[in-house]
Amino acid sequence: MAQGIISRVDSSAWLQAIVAEHPCFKHEMFDRLSSLAKTGSLSLKQVASLLKNYDAHASHLRRLLLKAATIMPEEAVGFILENVRNEYGNGVVEGRHQLQLQDLAWQSGVAPDDYRLTPVQSGIKTFIKAVTPFYFPGSAFIPSDLRGNGSGARAAIAAGAITATEIMAMEEFKALQKAFSSLGLQHHIWFDHVTVESEHSQESIALACFFQERGQKSSVEYGLKGVLDANVHLYDGLNACLSV
Repeated sequence: MAQGIISRVDSSAWLQAIVAEHPCFKHEMFDRLSSLAKTGSLSLKQVASLLKNYDAHASHLRRLLLKAATIMPEEAVGFILENVRNEYGNGVVEGRHQLQLQDLAWQSGVAPDDYRLTPVQSGIKTFIKAVTPFYFPGSAFIPSDLRGNGSGARAAIAAGAITATEIMAMEEFKALQKAFSSLGLQHHIWFDHVTVESEHSQESIALACFFQERGQKSSVEYGLKGVLDANVHLYDGLNACLSV
């Protein structure tokens, strides 16, 4: 990791504190997923629902990440590029993360037709609507008290949004990995995300600190908290998948 990223991550305690204190960080979904390794295993319906709904939210976020890159200043784009490239298989079409997720479903015993017909939970749909403007904020979306921060406010809000997503993705994958250990699939390639998301979160934290250093801390916080709020709906939706 570049020295500049390391130094920024080391000075990011304020970001980590906001995340750790938010209700989404201690959502019931995490305990339910983690306890499955001890109390029983996921049913095929639960696997299909969990992965189909996770795919729905992740597919939307991948596209939002591409849009967010277009509003970044030139010197900040690099923080996002590695994340995007990794999500799409690092140049190998067959290595896309979406295909890894679907392979986990097939190896769990889910039939492709059943997966295709599995509904998307209302919480996921609410999350998608709520999260979108934080990644690509229009001028009308930016609060009046942040507009005085100059043209960088829009990109800083997106940086905060990306950071919230990547920090919480680490928690999501650790809990999901524990749940799938009940099926003996905790070492599936999709769970390489536990390592990958650690790298992505460090890059996104560095991106947030890049804007903090340029007087945009309040804009970063706005994007961060907005996505954390949206994640409550995401986790409500994933939690519902455990009750099908």
